[in-house]
Amino acid sequence: MNLAYETQSIAERREQLREEGKIELPLNVDTRKYLLSFIRYRDVLISLPLLIAGIVALYIIHRTGIGINSQNVIVCFAPWATFLLLLTIQHPDRKNISFFEHRIVWRIKYNNRQKLFVYTKGDLMGKKKEKDVREQLGISNIYSDCYETTDKRLVKVIKVSSINLSLLNNKEKRMIFQAYETFLNDLPKNLTLQISQIAQPVNLKNYFLFIQEKTSREQDMAKKLLAKGYLDFIDDIQKSKNMVSRNRYVIISKTFTAQNRESVLEELDRQAKILVSQIENMLGGRFQLKAEILNNEELFHLIYTCVDYENAQVNAEIKTSTFPITLGEETYREMKKRWEKEVTEKII
Repeated sequence: MNLAYETQSIAERREQLREEGKIELPLNVDTRKYLLSFIRYRDVLISLPLLIAGIVALYIIHRTGIGINSQNVIVCFAPWATFLLLLTIQHPDRKNISFFEHRIVWRIKYNNRQKLFVYTKGDLMGKKKEKDVREQLGISNIYSDCYETTDKRLVKVIKVSSINLSLLNNKEKRMIFQAYETFLNDLPKNLTLQISQIAQPVNLKNYFLFIQEKTSREQDMAKKLLAKGYLDFIDDIQKSKNMVSRNRYVIISKTFTAQNRESVLEELDRQAKILVSQIENMLGGRFQLKAEILNNEELFHLIYTCVDYENAQVNAEIKTSTFPITLGEETYREMKKRWEKEVTEKII
């Protein structure tokens, strides 16, 4: 009875957070050792200099002949006890993060970190005052459906569909977890694999084009107006900052040299195709997953979204102009000059 009540409370809390547009961050497993239930060995070690300073001060007081009493002991050890108490105060929501780390250490790091980045395109090996954008991102090129990193690795990205586990019963969940465990165990030991989930602006371009094609030959004026209003509604959703999708990616990489670059590329492509087959065959029936290797354009949009999410969302326009534009010679020169400047100074 009590278990059912707790389960219902958790479900209600999740529903409430979903309505508020919030998520509950899970606590990481705390592997640090504790001297007491709330005092960690690490906190004692950090505060040790203040403890030593208090002992030295008490020794000096004793040597001067003033004498040791309770008041002197409190004064000498008050800084150490206060600092140790500050280290034991926890974050109100995330209990595995201390107040000192959250409000002081992280704040100092935030204030001291670099907040303005100026990039230029050019030779990575050239000595420049400003950092090259590729050097900062760690990606020097996109080609053959791969990222080429500055540390000499080729990276393939595979987009994978998802399953809503919250709608499944325990038997179906157990079956999926067992299949996933088998999939992981069957992976080659030398395969460098990373699984990532990235929030991106919702992409309704294919659906927009599907509706546009279905309604393009409609002759009834009322239906044409209705279709146009619906397409405008889809476009508004596409550009809404509140609409995002969480896409899942499987990422594999291999190191290369100038001599074996092509052979590594072929091997990585072969491994990616095998991995796609393994993912799609991992589950069957209505649970079957779909996987596809991202091409150059999709890789470009993915890194663009990760670097500049706001502009990636603004530029998610799915309506395109269908009429020609005529420019004067002076306007063309101004546009060309502005474009060359943007190519030199901007990522996109």
